[in-house]
Amino acid sequence: MAGQTAIGLAVETAGPGVRLVRVSGRLDRPGVEALARMLDAQARCGRTPGHVVVDLSGVNAFDGPATERLGAVVARSGADGVRLHLAGCGGRAELLPLRARQVLQRCSAFPSAEVAVRTLTAARPGTAGAAGTVPGPRRAGDDRAGGRPVSSGT
Repeated sequence: MAGQTAIGLAVETAGPGVRLVRVSGRLDRPGVEALARMLDAQARCGRTPGHVVVDLSGVNAFDGPATERLGAVVARSGADGVRLHLAGCGGRAELLPLRARQVLQRCSAFPSAEVAVRTLTAARPGTAGAAGTVPGPRRAGDDRAGGRPVSSGT
C-alpha cells in the first residue's frame, strides 16, 4: 500500500455557511495532506463557507504526527477566513500521544457532526434567537453536548 492514501473524504453543504467534510479510514500524514488540499481547493473556488466541520467519526486509526499536522491545518484555515471545527473524536482522542491530544484540545470540537451543524447554523447572525457566537474549544473531560451538561447515567 506504499504511496496510497488510505483515507476517504466526502464534502457536503450542511447548512447556510457550513460545509461538512466526512473523513473515513486511516488519518495519516498523506490523509491530512489530502484534507488540506481539499480545503485549499474549496477556498480557491471562491465559495468558501464561514465554517467547515471535519467529521472524524469514520476514522478507524489516528497517526500521532498526522494529528499534529491536522492542528496546523486548523490554525491556517483561520487565516483563510474559515473556522474549522472537529467533530466525532469523542473518547478516542485519549488514545493518542500527548502532543496529538494537546493539538486536538486547542481546536474547536463537537461531540458529533450533527451537534456541530445544528450549533453553527443556529449561531449565524440574523437567525431567530441566536446570539451570533460559536462555542470555544472543548477541554478534555468536558461532558457537554450543545452547551448543555450531559448526564453520566449515575
